[in-house]
Amino acid sequence: MKNVEEQPTNPTEPEPVLGVDAAEGQGENTPVTAEEAKTKIEEMRNLYQEYISKNQAYFQIFAKDTSINFVMGNAFKIDFESGKVHFDTKWFVEHGFTEDQITWAVYHELCHFRDLAEDPDGLMKNFDYIRQQARETGRILEQKYETKFSQSDPDFVEKIKKQKPIDPKDPTKGTMSKCDISAYKYHHTFYNIFDDIYVNSLVAKKSPRYARDSRSGGEVSRLYSEKLFTESDYTKIPRHLQFLYKLLREEMVPGEPVQVSPEVEQVLTNKIIFQGKTLTPKEIVDNFLKPISKKDTKASTRYFILKATLEPIFQQLLEKDLEELDPQKPDQKDGKDKTQEGGEGGDGEPDADPFEDDYKDNLPDPLDENTVPGWIKKEKEKKEAEDKKKKEEAKTPEQKEKEISEAIDKKWCAENGVSSDEFGEYLTVKNEIAPYLEELSELWRNIIYGKGRESWREKEGHYKTGTELDIAEVINRFPDMEKGDLEGVRVMNREVEKEVPVNRPDLIRIRLVGDMSGSMSSPEKISVLRQCFVLLLSSLKEFDSFLNISRSETKTKMRVDTEAWTFGDEAEKVKAFRADSGELSDDSVNIIKILNMLVNPSGSSTMDNKALEAIAGSLKPEDIRNIQDKKTMDIVFEITDGGSSDPDSARSSVDVLSKTGMIARAFQIGETGDEEKKIFNSVWNDNRDEVMGEIVGSEIKNLIPALVKALKKYLSNVRL
Repeated sequence: MKNVEEQPTNPTEPEPVLGVDAAEGQGENTPVTAEEAKTKIEEMRNLYQEYISKNQAYFQIFAKDTSINFVMGNAFKIDFESGKVHFDTKWFVEHGFTEDQITWAVYHELCHFRDLAEDPDGLMKNFDYIRQQARETGRILEQKYETKFSQSDPDFVEKIKKQKPIDPKDPTKGTMSKCDISAYKYHHTFYNIFDDIYVNSLVAKKSPRYARDSRSGGEVSRLYSEKLFTESDYTKIPRHLQFLYKLLREEMVPGEPVQVSPEVEQVLTNKIIFQGKTLTPKEIVDNFLKPISKKDTKASTRYFILKATLEPIFQQLLEKDLEELDPQKPDQKDGKDKTQEGGEGGDGEPDADPFEDDYKDNLPDPLDENTVPGWIKKEKEKKEAEDKKKKEEAKTPEQKEKEISEAIDKKWCAENGVSSDEFGEYLTVKNEIAPYLEELSELWRNIIYGKGRESWREKEGHYKTGTELDIAEVINRFPDMEKGDLEGVRVMNREVEKEVPVNRPDLIRIRLVGDMSGSMSSPEKISVLRQCFVLLLSSLKEFDSFLNISRSETKTKMRVDTEAWTFGDEAEKVKAFRADSGELSDDSVNIIKILNMLVNPSGSSTMDNKALEAIAGSLKPEDIRNIQDKKTMDIVFEITDGGSSDPDSARSSVDVLSKTGMIARAFQIGETGDEEKKIFNSVWNDNRDEVMGEIVGSEIKNLIPALVKALKKYLSNVRL
């Protein structure tokens, strides 16, 4: 087979081609057997495929889409998963397509794709419209068959009227009868003819190689005149087809008149008023239905024009053809009912298409009502992927980090049975206390990575002798020096060694005890209480994580664990030490669960003594020894808005905790009366060596800084 460049320059000299009728074993040349025809078709498939593959990149440039590939196969179809458009090799061979004509056929299909890409909704809506028109025409066709055969063959009439699903996989598409299906072909052909005129003009516009006066353009005309629409006399076929075929053939084979009946000829010369102009059907095509620069010629616009101008003419001619129709049963037309026999594509039921033999086997189009949705879906997915890629490329590092974090959070919620609302509330509270969380994070880093030192040297004054003269002090003491009193003058600085006591516990345990009695029900109080729980439990969880991460480097045995309690009329442990519970779940899950509990304070009593007694009673002899030996640092923080309901028991429990070496501290918040303050002091402060209770007062927001300050006071001197 010759390359395109090697084709004859004279378009009247056709390239030798193989014409084979595989079904009958007859060809345009020497008769061949079915097996020989099959072999020849396979040979041509390989040659055609080689040519298409060689020019694939050029086709993709024309399409502006590298995902589309064309292959020679056994049918016209589209595989959207692979992006392959299949051509029917046998069809091309039987019609004797040259390479140049196959190239044009590829461009033809690509322009259908481009037309679809520009207006997919317009095409899909028109399919619905065609189906609606088909049902109306189908009723007329059914009546013709029923009138003629209802008495002689009622079974035949029943079969062609029987409604069957259009798409068994999609019941929403409805049903159609055999007559409806035939009618659908009539109305679809109307639109397909004008789509082909548009697409063929677009090919010539996009590829000058196929301009009308070019050699390749002559190949296209020859394709239509010699292979697709060989006749030029259409007077014997139905009027509605005469109307369509004359417009198409004279468009594609200019200079060769087409004969139609006088009635159709008159219709084609009649003027149509549209948009203030009086035009013939051909002028409608030339002015509105071809791709024209700076004009909207997308599918939905063309279909609107067709419905307003040419479709009414087509409909009138079709109705006249149906009115004069003398329908025949399929087996009476050819003596053989292939469809009834259930041949390829058949369903074993009789056909009902009186105009079947009059419709030309035009260039098949893989894009039909069934394939278009798949293409639209594929294009939508491709566009979404492209948009997503563009958005990804436009994102800042901060946005990408945020998205990754959100994805991790979503996965974490799913794995731990936490709802997005619960997690969102937890993050909101964390955000409210973010500066304090960061302040404590700095403390944990200092502890682990040793910014603090057990001892250090610094300059200090003033001495009689030293390493450096303090000029400011000299000026200050100048009057004495001027009097000659030098014995008592101290104006020198010297470096001195300073030390700070440090703790090296193996275990740090911190317990938070929160007031959930009815008096805590104000939004401000409950909010700050929730913040305290999140602050301590989250930050100390982070501290323990830092320790675990650095353990291989620091070799430390230190661990951090937390416990949480609430009290009102009763006391409840809402979070156990991880070491006691044996739970492997993330502490964040427990924190979120606690937040869900810290919602509705209730009860009339403030029985903090019950929580303190339970904590004191939980201490084992080994725990007490470790606390006293400084192997364990054990801290209890209580938050309340009033005085204890049983202050004697509460003080007694605090005494027990203190004697073991535990650190116990309390914070009183809110507007409190003198009596409540007195009770609070009696439990935590009166007759004690150091103040253990802090009255924060009405400025509730000061609780968080006070809590952070206390935590830093006791942990700042911890070293690994």
